[in-house]
Amino acid sequence: MKTIITMILTLALLSSGAQAEDLYKGVNLIRGTVVSVGRVDPTEDIDTGFFVDANYSSVALNGGVSTKKFGDSPLRADSRDDFSEADGERVNNAYFGIGFSRIIQIQYGYGNHGDLIRFRSDFNFRSVMDFLSGTHTPKDRLTLGDRITFTIAAEQYQDSEEEIFDNATWGIGLLF
Repeated sequence: MKTIITMILTLALLSSGAQAEDLYKGVNLIRGTVVSVGRVDPTEDIDTGFFVDANYSSVALNGGVSTKKFGDSPLRADSRDDFSEADGERVNNAYFGIGFSRIIQIQYGYGNHGDLIRFRSDFNFRSVMDFLSGTHTPKDRLTLGDRITFTIAAEQYQDSEEEIFDNATWGIGLLF
């Protein structure tokens, strides 16, 4: 309920033309960009890969870009012709979504393999502690340890021909 009230108040303040400082007064969530790297685990029988991702999140809105490279295994490509098109394939996407800070995000994405839905979470210990304690740590006072963020996400492509690229990602990043 608190989340819904916060989102409604945020939208009301946005429409009134309030200054950014006034807009987030009393909000104890750290807004910012997380740059992450990590592993891609496809849902199909192809090799794992890696990803690089940048995602900005505010209180209720978020967006980002990512690039993923699926595994490149000549043995698997030869033995499984139906999956050979994904081996070594690079997937690039841009996302926009809603959520509760970086804790839970639901995003619509579009890229070189069509549109998709992504569920994402960036777990940052400092952000969670600030929220639970009702305090706010200014960005200029964050240490390297305060900026470390763990990223998990799951993507599902909407076109049945692109299901081979459905994946889960997990990695580590830094909050800026």
